[in-house]
Amino acid sequence: MDFRQDNRSITEIAYKRLQGTASDEEIEIYERWYASFKDEELELGEGYVDATSQLGVGLYSKLMLKVSKEQPKKTSYIIHLKWFAAAAVLVLGMAYWLYQSNALNKLLNNQSARQVQIVPGKAKATLKLANGRSILLQENEDGLVIDSKSLKYTDGTGIVIPENQLLNRQEMILSTPKGGTYQVLLPDGSKVWLNALSSIKLPADFASTFERHVELSGEAYFEVAKSKIRYQGSQKRRPFLVSVGNRTVEVLGTHFNIKSYAEEKGVKTTLLEGSVRVGTGNKYKVISPGQQALVTNDNISTSTVDVEEAVAWKNGNFQFADEDIQHVMSDIARWYNVEVVYQGAVTKERFGGTISRNKPITEVLASLEETGAVHFKIEGRSVIVMR
Repeated sequence: MDFRQDNRSITEIAYKRLQGTASDEEIEIYERWYASFKDEELELGEGYVDATSQLGVGLYSKLMLKVSKEQPKKTSYIIHLKWFAAAAVLVLGMAYWLYQSNALNKLLNNQSARQVQIVPGKAKATLKLANGRSILLQENEDGLVIDSKSLKYTDGTGIVIPENQLLNRQEMILSTPKGGTYQVLLPDGSKVWLNALSSIKLPADFASTFERHVELSGEAYFEVAKSKIRYQGSQKRRPFLVSVGNRTVEVLGTHFNIKSYAEEKGVKTTLLEGSVRVGTGNKYKVISPGQQALVTNDNISTSTVDVEEAVAWKNGNFQFADEDIQHVMSDIARWYNVEVVYQGAVTKERFGGTISRNKPITEVLASLEETGAVHFKIEGRSVIVMR
């Protein structure tokens, strides 16, 4: 057999040797092939080296050695010719075995599943106009500015809309997906920060009516600007109303946070500055700074809370105080865009603490594991929670 012209056979024999199915004759062929190389050192210098001509076997068409431009010194590599050739064939034999047994696909698929990169959320949102057109907002921008005549990013870059669309007659919906957050400056000067998986709807008459009325789903932090308008013959301060389903928060110049996700037990309104009136049905309560109103069905309860915890997400943190694992994992799932699966009994442990939302999910989960009450396993984009 001419080994130099039939390297495929050598590869197949190497594959059989790995499986333990090579015949005595094939083992003899392999050993003669191995003995055909001189046990000598081979120096490979810079640039491209034709491995076929030097090694006398068509294992590779070329062996490319790169020298970094930042390291101008000449680099050379000393190898043993026989060992290189034999190792190369064994590597190819292993690859051939993986291919034949379909193990390579399984290996790559499993590796891919394990190595799905789960990164923190970022500025990401969609703006939907009344005509049904959706604008995917740029992720490298800090936020959106809406006024009565134009749409633009906070750095002044304009957003093109059809010429026949007048913004002061547009209903708009700004929404964030899982793993997304966005800021928006409204036509009246109010600022809104949307958390992940949230949306805010502005009616077509937002800029011109006496009442400023928006609809919220999810979670948002508001800094409401004072605004006056001529109404019934005199200048009056315009109320700012936020509707969450059949619940309403009425505002007169204030900073507050509303959390209203479907899995939450009611709607939480936390006041940082000013005054708000929270209502559901025919019931209303006024809360003061440092207080939180919880609306469940037709009931309104108030309590004094740590306002920093309520707005930690806006400041780039997770902050929990005596929360159960389902609550904690809901926040994590929305921010990292993952699914949460509970395996076995769910821990009754309560969790507290602060950690940056900019950290990899592995670090966040590791912090929770330090309690000893819970453990995690990541499979693809699923986080499995275990006792």
